[in-house]
Amino acid sequence: MLGTAGLFTGVTGPLNPAGVTLTPAQFTSLHSLLGNAAELPAVPATHITIPLQAYEVYRATAQYVSPDGQTIQFQTGLKAGDPSTTAAMNAVPSVRAEAAAAAKTLGATDWGVGGEAPAFYDISQISDSDLTRVVPVAIVVIGLLLCLVIRSLIAPIYLIASVALSFFAALGLSVIIFMKIGGDSGLTFILPFLMFIFLLALGEDYNILVMSRIREEAHHYRLREAVARAVGATGTTVTSAGLVLAGTFSVFAIVGGRQPGGSQIRDVGIGLALGVLMDTFIVRTVLVPCTVILLGRWNWWPSRLSRADFQPGIEGTELDTEPAAPHSR
Repeated sequence: MLGTAGLFTGVTGPLNPAGVTLTPAQFTSLHSLLGNAAELPAVPATHITIPLQAYEVYRATAQYVSPDGQTIQFQTGLKAGDPSTTAAMNAVPSVRAEAAAAAKTLGATDWGVGGEAPAFYDISQISDSDLTRVVPVAIVVIGLLLCLVIRSLIAPIYLIASVALSFFAALGLSVIIFMKIGGDSGLTFILPFLMFIFLLALGEDYNILVMSRIREEAHHYRLREAVARAVGATGTTVTSAGLVLAGTFSVFAIVGGRQPGGSQIRDVGIGLALGVLMDTFIVRTVLVPCTVILLGRWNWWPSRLSRADFQPGIEGTELDTEPAAPHSR
């Protein structure tokens, strides 16, 4: 039944363990006569009268049948190709459906599909499930922290949106580089989860640094000048940190990618490096400051900075730095 499913290049089991086919009746007869195949010696005992070829074939079934004879195993080759590829992972649901049908036909009480492709498929499904559960929680928690730090209900919205934008841009660029240009069949399934969580944490860290400085400067200067001063003050720190981190991930990708099966390490390293560079040079340097200027005082709503009657510098320390001249008598 498995052999006619069209999913496998070949199916090997207890009825054809060494390229020689046994009928179910022959296997049952040999099992009742010889017992557990795993315990048979390489050379048959003198009292065994069955042909040597039949003895060797039955002895080879040990790798497919449990000692009690209640569990059997089949080894297959996937037509989809290398088990680590996306095509092989996509074939897993069909393989499991065929295994379930075969188990039902045989009257088996339980069944399972093992191997590299099913393992990768299960991990991929768990990763996708974690992504849908963890991401909303992370967004809500970090959004609340941003509200408390920046004292605004508006700014956290576009700050988190900026991280999502850099995530999708970096992921899309990774697809272009590795799949469209490099010819790979797909990216490692752990990349979206790692990239989003890492960029969310790193991006909001940079956001807090930049926005806190903008808010501080906005107490003393008009918003456009406050943004210019804040970006000038924090730009070196953000850029240096981003370059160091992106360089670290690039080295990780180059060194790890040279190892056997290192394509996953390469994907993760390059993907994270692209995300960090976009976050450093586009989002934090251009997108966020421009959004702050466009929104104006609404960045700080509902804090005092958002009020129309607020005048920068009125309560600032810069106006009070000169001591009053003493009265002369």
